[in-house]
Amino acid sequence: MKKLIVLLLAFAMVGAVSAQVTTAIAASGEIDIIDQDLAGAFADDGAGYDTITFKATEKEGKFGISVTEDNYIDGIGAPRDWTTWYKGKFTKVSIGNLRNGDYRLTLPNWYTNYGLGGNDRISGYGMLIQATPAAGLSVGVNLPYPTAGEDTLDTFKKADLGVKYDIKDVGTAVAMANLNLVDGKTAVNVGFKFTGMKDLTAVALFKYAQQAKDGATVASYADVTSAGLAFAYSGVEKLAIGLEGTFTTNGQTTTKAWSGVAAYDVRAKAVYSVTDALSATLGGTYTTYARDGIDYDAFAQVAYDYGNGLSSEATVGFNGDFHAALVLYYGVSL
Repeated sequence: MKKLIVLLLAFAMVGAVSAQVTTAIAASGEIDIIDQDLAGAFADDGAGYDTITFKATEKEGKFGISVTEDNYIDGIGAPRDWTTWYKGKFTKVSIGNLRNGDYRLTLPNWYTNYGLGGNDRISGYGMLIQATPAAGLSVGVNLPYPTAGEDTLDTFKKADLGVKYDIKDVGTAVAMANLNLVDGKTAVNVGFKFTGMKDLTAVALFKYAQQAKDGATVASYADVTSAGLAFAYSGVEKLAIGLEGTFTTNGQTTTKAWSGVAAYDVRAKAVYSVTDALSATLGGTYTTYARDGIDYDAFAQVAYDYGNGLSSEATVGFNGDFHAALVLYYGVSL
């Protein structure tokens, strides 16, 4: 708590010299009133969701600082990330313990994002240089400097590269490479988000990730190749449709560990808004595993939004056995 007080005082002092200071606090979680095992439990979302963020920007927007404390409910510790940044006409330089998602693209329904961009970003201690050489174009290069001494050439071999291009009335193309030519763990993401048609969003993603053959954990596993295609359509009054499919070779799927040769994951749902607060959903999932069989689930769900970040969901489904659940969700950001 002392560290938090110090942070608050520091930002108050910055505010005293005409900076623009903002504070954001977020907390979220759920109460499983009844889960599929007829049990109940409480769980806060914790790391990545329960956050305190302080931002201060010089009054003309030329430089600033951002600090985020992660999972503060379990105790105040070292910040999850912090960034100081300096902005010119066509460039921006960010220095610190970074957490930058400018060159990340995710599937619109967020069903199967883990291996396809949901957790990928430019992160860790480093210096990120971003340039906007043309309208709609952003190019970034990050040099990930360690806190201990490292050969400078190795630092360049671990650089992060990002490109994003917004095409007016069409969509956004994104490419990001998290290089690691030292340890053989380079990951490359390429994607395109189509928004050129009213009420329709379509995303295509591709990822290739090397698995280091270090003998201890992943020596027997090949590199991971993943591809995903997703659609979100809301052109029918009160009805929203989401469809998502992913394909993974020699990698992790959404629910089971290393699956061997290949895995497929298809998920679909249709959400009908009865009122602004009440909605009904029909959905299904189908997942194959090279060595571990098949998972599937067909479900129906009723959700109610009470407002102010509080909602509830009642679900019944069949995945080989009938299951039911009643969950209360909370989520507040200030």
